[in-house]
Amino acid sequence: MYNTITNVLNSRYGLNIKTSIPLRDGFILITSKGKFLCKETYSKIDRILFVHGAKEHLRNNGFKNQDYYLCNNFGEPYTIIDGKNYIITYVVEGRECDFENTSDVKKASNLLARMHFASVGYVQTKNTVVIDEIGKLPLVFSKRLREIRRMEKIAQRRKSNFDYIYLEYCNYFYEMGKDALDYILSPIYDKLVNETKNCKSICHNDLTHNNIIFNDSGEFLINFDFCSYDLKVYDLANFIRRRMRKCNWDICEAKIITDEYRRVNELTAEDFYVMKIMLQFPQKFWRVANKYYNSSRSWAQRVLIDKLDDVINEIECHKKFLKDYEIII
Repeated sequence: MYNTITNVLNSRYGLNIKTSIPLRDGFILITSKGKFLCKETYSKIDRILFVHGAKEHLRNNGFKNQDYYLCNNFGEPYTIIDGKNYIITYVVEGRECDFENTSDVKKASNLLARMHFASVGYVQTKNTVVIDEIGKLPLVFSKRLREIRRMEKIAQRRKSNFDYIYLEYCNYFYEMGKDALDYILSPIYDKLVNETKNCKSICHNDLTHNNIIFNDSGEFLINFDFCSYDLKVYDLANFIRRRMRKCNWDICEAKIITDEYRRVNELTAEDFYVMKIMLQFPQKFWRVANKYYNSSRSWAQRVLIDKLDDVINEIECHKKFLKDYEIII
């Protein structure tokens, strides 16, 4: 199977593959044209084309710090081998972003702002699926609040150590989320949604430390597999949330992020309003509980109890962050 793949890739891409390094989900290809990552993807072709179009739009607008798709001899950013879709990207080597390092986070915020700025005006080409998440926050909040209540009923029946902790704090986080839902049902949110639909900007949607790479050439954002049309503050709020969990929700560290972002890209009053609501919603409480109640693995309880404790230990500093939020505006 491996020889079949390499033969096809050599033929369709003209890579002259010298050697390869197997990975969990693909291969690193050492070729006469450089180093590439080849991986099988479960994305459908119309989804691959949407992501490729977004990357090309970014590149055409000056954002070149990314992992482009390599196109084959037919101009396609994918190749089908034995009924499976494969994509090839340029390998961006370097070190991953350290969310505990203020300097790294500041550079990453600037990188994110440049990506958002370059993404404006992306119109997907024909034969692509439209990946549009704009305006869906109320639906997402409502669904997750229902799930918090559903998991509460499960906890009442099971009564494990995790269940007891969950039951103790469930109402607190539910009410916090309900307030966030009430706030998002606002003309301010509707205005931001309409503005974003008109400007057609892209969110990356997966700002983990391993998708932000630093090397001697600068900062790079990779793995756009989950990108979509969405509010830019969706990315920014998720980025801030990741940093805040490394610094006890220090509002000054959040201000460093937003100040650096605004050096490149504007943030309006509406952006700050919606971002606060996103940062208020109990995302991690929901996510940890959702993993626990939908996992059959025996080790899950031990690991997820620790994660649930982390959420609970953040309550007071998170309250203070929301109280002091105007500092970053």
